[in-house]
Amino acid sequence: SLGAHNLDPYLLKCAALIIAGVVTHIFNQTFIVGKIPKSWKTAFVLPLLKGGDGSELDNYRPISKLSCLAKILESLVNRQLQSFLTVNNTLSSNRSGFRPKHSTITATVRVVNYITNALDNRKYCAALFIDLSKAFDTVDHAILLGKLSSIGLGLDACRWFHDYLKDRSQAVRFDGIQSEPLELVKGVPQGSILGPLLFTLRINNISDEIRKCQIHLYAVDTVMYSISSTADQALSLLETDFKISQGSFIQLELVLNAKKTHFMIFKRFKKLVENTLALTSLDGSQINQVSAYKYLGIWLDDKLSFKMHIDELCKRLKIKLGFLYRNRTCLSSTNRRQIVQATLMFVIDYGDIIYMHATASTLKSLDATYHCALRFITGASY
Repeated sequence: SLGAHNLDPYLLKCAALIIAGVVTHIFNQTFIVGKIPKSWKTAFVLPLLKGGDGSELDNYRPISKLSCLAKILESLVNRQLQSFLTVNNTLSSNRSGFRPKHSTITATVRVVNYITNALDNRKYCAALFIDLSKAFDTVDHAILLGKLSSIGLGLDACRWFHDYLKDRSQAVRFDGIQSEPLELVKGVPQGSILGPLLFTLRINNISDEIRKCQIHLYAVDTVMYSISSTADQALSLLETDFKISQGSFIQLELVLNAKKTHFMIFKRFKKLVENTLALTSLDGSQINQVSAYKYLGIWLDDKLSFKMHIDELCKRLKIKLGFLYRNRTCLSSTNRRQIVQATLMFVIDYGDIIYMHATASTLKSLDATYHCALRFITGASY
């Protein structure tokens, strides 16, 4: 796809040997003078439906399509900033996103291990999955620049980031129609290289005031959890720190999305959990209790059986397999294997270290789906 300058990235790739020197000189000049070409700060926003009702604007994620040259420049700065944060041990230990040797899987493993230990000790674990409204779009530039200065970035680096954030504009482009450009006074662009790391820095110390609960963050995905011998006590601990975290959100000008924030009580007991407490936000909105929640791509249920995750996984795989079987006569055995590896195996592999300890009866349906994929490759009978 074309970038913000209608410049095909493939053209840059083909001409790399010819233009590398010139592009390097331009990049170096942006660091020396602390300025970025204004045209590189223009973005075209593509609204992508995350799921749910297509008529609800909250169900769309705005992805900014930026100039490919701007993204190359951002990747260079991102690498240096990552190195600076690692050397100075700046990022909180309660954060997994956008740091070396950390991923969505390591984040989920950490949370699941904590919950598993609680259940193994015959205790309750109350977990709160926090959703923030338009988190990337509400980043206050003054607060962010102050944060960058406070972690030790020099004047030249802060000057570069100041220019990076100012004079940005965006226009929505969808189905061949484009809106008028609008100047941005807040936010970091989704789809940029630097945006996620800058947002991470903005909320890096949000866990400092949390005392009674554990908290873990991956970009905008935040989960708080506490354990106790009773469900009510676990919820009470959670409620105390939830109020504190909401105060931090207000200071950082972040907006809690109470409708999409949920809590769950994990237990191994067969009896019904009789919790009398309810969680509410500071504005009085009721936080909904759920029995299952999709955290970083893994469905967690209140007994950690992973049955719902396996069911959803099989549903996705069967849809893909159905399409492949309908078109299998067009494919050779080698092609079938390549397609299965490219479209099915990565789906099965994602998070398998987490759900692999589900019961044999739960995993049975996944085994059957996997064998179906093998029969598609080999042409073998059932």
